[in-house]
Amino acid sequence: MGQELVNRYFFYLFVFTLLFGVVFYDTIGFAYTDEICAVLLLAIYCIKVFFTKDWGFNRLFILVLAVFAFYLFYSLAIGSNTKAAIFLDFGVQVKPYLGFFCAFSIAPQLNRNQKLILRQTVILLTLYMLCVGLVSFAERKVLYHLFSHVSRYATAISVLGMLYLYCSDYTKRDKFIFLLILALGLISGRSKFFGFYVICIFAVFFLKDSFRMRFNLKNTLYLLIAFAAVFLAAREKIFIYFVEGGFLGGRGETDLYARMALYYFSIPIFLAYFPFGSGFASYATYASGIYYSDLYVKYGMEGFHGLTKDDPAFVADAYYPALAQFGVAGVLLFFSFWIYLVRKAAKAFSAGFRKEAVIIWLIVIFFLIESTSDTTITHNRGFFMMMLMGLACADIYTSKEKNSISE
Repeated sequence: MGQELVNRYFFYLFVFTLLFGVVFYDTIGFAYTDEICAVLLLAIYCIKVFFTKDWGFNRLFILVLAVFAFYLFYSLAIGSNTKAAIFLDFGVQVKPYLGFFCAFSIAPQLNRNQKLILRQTVILLTLYMLCVGLVSFAERKVLYHLFSHVSRYATAISVLGMLYLYCSDYTKRDKFIFLLILALGLISGRSKFFGFYVICIFAVFFLKDSFRMRFNLKNTLYLLIAFAAVFLAAREKIFIYFVEGGFLGGRGETDLYARMALYYFSIPIFLAYFPFGSGFASYATYASGIYYSDLYVKYGMEGFHGLTKDDPAFVADAYYPALAQFGVAGVLLFFSFWIYLVRKAAKAFSAGFRKEAVIIWLIVIFFLIESTSDTTITHNRGFFMMMLMGLACADIYTSKEKNSISE
C-alpha cells in the first residue's frame, strides 16, 4: 500500500511540475514553483523511506548531501557573503541533486496508463509550443512574454522531447516522433540547441545494440563527427562570446563581454581560494548578484555591463564559472558525478537497457552543453530534467533487482 501511495502522488507531482514548473512557469510568473515541487518531492521521498522496513537511504545521496553540508559550513566560516545569501545559494545549488536522488530513490513504477497520459500531455503541449513558435515569427514579443527568453522555449522543448522518449516503447516510430518534437526547438535559433539536436539524431539512430563505450577507431570517428557537427551548429555564438567578446576580439581586461569576463576572472578565484573555492553566493550565481558579492569589486568587475550592483542581470549567465565557488575540489566532484552516470549508463546499455541509457547520456550532454552559457541546471527546467534522469536510473536498478530475485 505504501508504494502504491508513493507512486500515485509522485505521478501527480510529476505532471504538476511539467505543467507549472516547466511549460507555463514564466507565463504564470511565480518564481518559486520549482522550489515548492522540490519540497513536495522530498516529502514523498521521506514517506517512501518511512514505509521501508529498514528505513534505507541511498548512500550516494547521503554523500552528496554531506558534500553540500561541508560547503555550507565552509562558506559560513570564511564569510563568503551574508548568511541569507549563503543559505539562498545553498538551496539553489542542492536543488537539482534533490530532484535526481529523490526520484531515483522513490523509484516509482509508472504504469502503461500513466505513461500514455504523459505521452498525450506531451503531444498537446507540443501543439501549444508549435502555435507559440509560429506566432513568434510574426510577433517575437509573444514568445518572450510566455517564456521570458528563447532559450527557455528551447529547453522546454528539450524537456518535452526527453519525456516522450522516456514514456515510449523506443520503436523507430517513437524515435521519429521524439525528433519531430525536438525540431520545434530549432525555431528558437539557439546554437546550443542545434548542437544538441544533432547529438540526439546520432544517439537514437546510430547507437546500435553492438555499441560499447570504449576507446577504438570507430567510436573516435563517431565522436569527432559529433563534435564537428556541434561546433558547426554553434560556431556563430562561440565567435560572438568567446572570440569577439574576449581577448581575441581585441578587448582589454576591462572591456570583456559579461560571460567571457565571468570565465576569465574565475581563474584567479580558483587560484586564490584553492582548493575549496570562494564559497556559496560569492561568484557567478543569482545569490551573488542579489546580495552583491565583494569579489566583483575585488576583481574590478563592478563596472561591466550586466555585472553592476544596480543591474546584475548577467551575473548568472553561465554555470561553469560558478564552479569557482567550490574550487578545484568542487570541479573534480562535479565532473565525477557526470562520469559516474555515464559509466553506469554504458553498463546498462550493454545489459539491454538501451532506451534508459540513451536518455541518461542525452541528459548529461544536455547539461554539459547548457552549462557553457546558462545556469539551467539550477533552474526549473533543470530540476525536471534531473527528476527524469533519476527515473531512468531507477528503472534500470529496479529491473536488475527484479531479475536477480527471479534468478
